[in-house]
Amino acid sequence: MPQPAPVAPGERLETLDVLRGFALLAILAMNIRAMAAPFSAYMNPTSLFEYSGASRAAYAFTAVVFDLKMMGLFSMLFGAGVLLYAGKPTERPAVLRGLWFRRMFWLLVIGLVHAYLIWDGDILVPYALCGMLVLWWVRRFPAPVLLAGAVVFLAIGAALSIAHGFAWPTMSDAERAQELEIFAPTADQVRAQLDAMHGSYRDVVLHRAPIVFMTHLMYFPLFFLWRCGGMMLLGMALFKWGFLDGRRSEATYFAVAATCLPVGLGLAWFGFTELERVRFSMPERTSLDTWNYAGAAIASVGYAAALIVMVKRRAAAGLRRALAAVGQMAFTNYLFHSIVTSIIFLGWGFDLVGLFDYAGQLAVVAAIWIVQLLVSPIWLRHFRFGPAEWCWRSLTYWKRQPMRRASPGSTQAGALAGA
Repeated sequence: MPQPAPVAPGERLETLDVLRGFALLAILAMNIRAMAAPFSAYMNPTSLFEYSGASRAAYAFTAVVFDLKMMGLFSMLFGAGVLLYAGKPTERPAVLRGLWFRRMFWLLVIGLVHAYLIWDGDILVPYALCGMLVLWWVRRFPAPVLLAGAVVFLAIGAALSIAHGFAWPTMSDAERAQELEIFAPTADQVRAQLDAMHGSYRDVVLHRAPIVFMTHLMYFPLFFLWRCGGMMLLGMALFKWGFLDGRRSEATYFAVAATCLPVGLGLAWFGFTELERVRFSMPERTSLDTWNYAGAAIASVGYAAALIVMVKRRAAAGLRRALAAVGQMAFTNYLFHSIVTSIIFLGWGFDLVGLFDYAGQLAVVAAIWIVQLLVSPIWLRHFRFGPAEWCWRSLTYWKRQPMRRASPGSTQAGALAGA
């Protein structure tokens, strides 16, 4: 038996890379809200921009079609990744376990650097913690048990959100004021948030540091552990059932997509219209958010099914190959989002923060999509990994990995969920 090693290009699964590429691109449509404006504009569209016309339509579109759905899809793929990693051929399982935890350790380190020094909306730290605390220990559980665990995790997350609303009357004035600064800020508070993003690089980092710390300390155990962890467990179950890697019949995927997408997006739409009715106010939104919370879990499975149909039918070959390349370089492309948008919007870059409403933000998103869809396949014609993937693998195996392809014209396949 060989020692565990990074997946070779010819061993990758196209289905998983296409799913990851789609999720990676689409998640930018959500993240851009907190990259191009204060986080309060992410949560409450009436806080900064005029909420009407094309801007309102863009916010509604992303809220219903993308919000939590892409995090859910990406989390399912991350969950499948632990099964692929645990399945590497080796005579020494303990070595494989050590590699997994080293892999998660370096993901945590990179995530902390990303969160504190580049963008405070980082998702890498929660993923690394879920990988360490949950995923490895349940990898041998049968699919039905993993599904039950996913339901429990997601239910706990929803219950915590609803309980938050019930606790609102018992909060101190200071606690409520702190939350209202995010969900319903005053004009002065919005200006102060914008001023912080207009600052120098040092000013931005120092302003964000306590926010990042509190996110890791409080928001991970209250939200990310249950939401991301639950979707990761769901992904593990679906992979064991042969769903995520395309082993089921085409009719199965059609049926799942035709059921899950209308139901999931319908629930999200209902929740969004109710949020508009109450003007996104607290504490009402804590319970209304559960419509999208539940709908997103269902829609994530529907998106996966629809994309797998595209792969199985070999449809849209050019787009499919480009998405697979983006997915194979998902780590690099994710960091690219943060670096490029920081340069565009923050004060130490071009200082365009607060100038793009939600429709304008989507124009920036589309431009970045085009760049990544074009550049990722070109890069992978010459190199085996994206730069971030190469660094992560080299640190995990504690050995510099070969970067250039032995034969530049070799065919790429798709993606092994982050292995």
